[in-house]
Amino acid sequence: ARELARGVLGITLADPAGGRLPSWTPGAHVDIVLPGGGSRKYSLCGPADSGDWRIAVLREEAGRGGSRWMHDHARPGANLRVRGPHNHFRLEEDAPHHILIAGGIGITPILAMADRLGALGRDFTLHYAGRSRDRMAHLDRGEGQGARLHISDDGGRADLAALVADAPPGSFIAACGPARLLDALDA
Repeated sequence: ARELARGVLGITLADPAGGRLPSWTPGAHVDIVLPGGGSRKYSLCGPADSGDWRIAVLREEAGRGGSRWMHDHARPGANLRVRGPHNHFRLEEDAPHHILIAGGIGITPILAMADRLGALGRDFTLHYAGRSRDRMAHLDRGEGQGARLHISDDGGRADLAALVADAPPGSFIAACGPARLLDALDA
């Protein structure tokens, strides 16, 4: 467990017996089972072929308590009950162009998609929006994928209508982030 950005904890999950964890596809998530019942879904952010699973957890003080528990208890050597991986957010690898849009912690599944598209040599554009650089997890990986950054504190806002209007024909658009970003993209 290590801090990836202000309020974001990066956690690497490994098999306690030392084996490789099952493979997964970009967009996949795991369910972390919390003590006392309930579970929380966290997107896998890769790299996919590492043999472990990596997630990032944004601490949400006003949430239902799962992220606070993870920040307070997920430490090296801790045992966590995990289900998965599952994928309900599949990447359409064969599209002629891909537009990947991430807002805040939504970068986690989007980075896995960018990694896969880069490995396949597919055409994609990555947009990463956030409030401030110090709150943007995996900023270095995003920049390594050529991400176009949209940072509110620097006056940058993603023009989602223009991104959609300018998309090449047949583009696959994948987005993950806060509801206001996804609602604006839908509009």
